[in-house]
Amino acid sequence: MQWTWRHRIHFGQCQYVSSGCGNNEGPEIVTEALENLALDDEPDTRLGQGTLSFDEAPGVHSHTGAHIRSWANVPRGNTGQGLATPADLTNSEIMTKPVVKFEVVSARTVNQNNEKKHVAYTVMVRKDGIQPDPNPAVIERRYSDFLELYESLRREFPSLMTRVTFPKKVLLGNFTPSVISERTAGFEALLQHVITEEKLRESSCLASFLHGREQCEARQWMEAQRYDQAVPLLENSFRLLNKVHTDRHPAVMLTLCRLVACCSADPMTTSAERFADLALRRYEAVSDADLLQFYVPLLQLCVRLWWSLGRDKRPLEARLEDLKRRGIKVDGCPTLLDALMAMDKT
Repeated sequence: MQWTWRHRIHFGQCQYVSSGCGNNEGPEIVTEALENLALDDEPDTRLGQGTLSFDEAPGVHSHTGAHIRSWANVPRGNTGQGLATPADLTNSEIMTKPVVKFEVVSARTVNQNNEKKHVAYTVMVRKDGIQPDPNPAVIERRYSDFLELYESLRREFPSLMTRVTFPKKVLLGNFTPSVISERTAGFEALLQHVITEEKLRESSCLASFLHGREQCEARQWMEAQRYDQAVPLLENSFRLLNKVHTDRHPAVMLTLCRLVACCSADPMTTSAERFADLALRRYEAVSDADLLQFYVPLLQLCVRLWWSLGRDKRPLEARLEDLKRRGIKVDGCPTLLDALMAMDKT
C-alpha cells in the first residue's frame, strides 16, 4: 500500500495517512515509522480541533455521543477559498454525481475492565461532489463488527461477495501498526463494494452495522428523557443514512422524525426548526404508509414550534384541516415523540 497525506490514520500522537497513490519515498518512510511506534492502551487521537473523549462517567453521558461530538469541529478539507465557483465549472463537472466514501480515519486500542482488549476503528462517511462533504458522519466499530457484516453478506448474497476479500484473524499482533493498516484497507474496500451494489446497500445487516448501535442507544436515552444525549446520535445517523440512501428512504425519514422530536423536546437544542423544516419538505413526496402515520404528529409539532418562534403557523393549520376533510384522523393524535416511542415498543 502506498502512502500519501490524504488519508489520515492516527496512531498515538503521530499521524500517518494512507491512500492508493503517492511518491516512491512514502511507503518506506511511513512503514519504518509505524513499525517503530509502540501503541499505548489509550493513545491520543486528537486531530485539529477534535478530541475523542471516552472517559465520561458511565450512565451520565454517552461515550458514543462524545465520540461523535469530538469530530464535529474537525476541519473537513478546503470548503472555502480556492474552490471553484458555479461560474467556473463545466457542464460535465456540474453533472458529476456525488460519491459516497468510507474512510478509516483513526484507530485506538481499548482495554477496559468490562471488555476484552481490542482496536476500535473510526470510520468517516462522506458524500463528496465537486466540493468536499462539509458534514461527514462518523461511526466507531471493531474488527468483530466488520467480520459479522462480511459473513452475513456472504451468507445472504454469495454471488455478490465472491470477489471480496477480508482481513484474516491473527493469533498474535492484533495491535501492531502493520496489522491495523492492513485491516483498515480491507474494511474500506468492503464498505466501498457494499455501497455500489443495491441489494447489499439495502440489506438489513448493513443497516445494523451502520446505525443499529447508535439508534438503539438513542432510543434508550429517549426513554430516559435525556434528549440532549439522543440528539447527537440521531443527527449523526441521519447524516450517514442520508448519504447512503435517497432523501425519502424510510430509514432516513424515520431517523429524521426521531431527530425532530428529540430536538423539540430538548430546550437546549437550537436545531429543531431547521430539521422540522427539512422534514416537512421531504414529507411532501412521501407515500410510504408506515411513514405517513407520523405526518399529522409532525405537522402538529411544527404548529406549536412555529407559534413559539413567531412564525406564521396558518399554512400548517390549513394543511391539517385539509387532511381532516379527506377523512384522516387529526384530533386526538399522539405527539410525534409518543408515536415514535410507541412504534419502538412494538
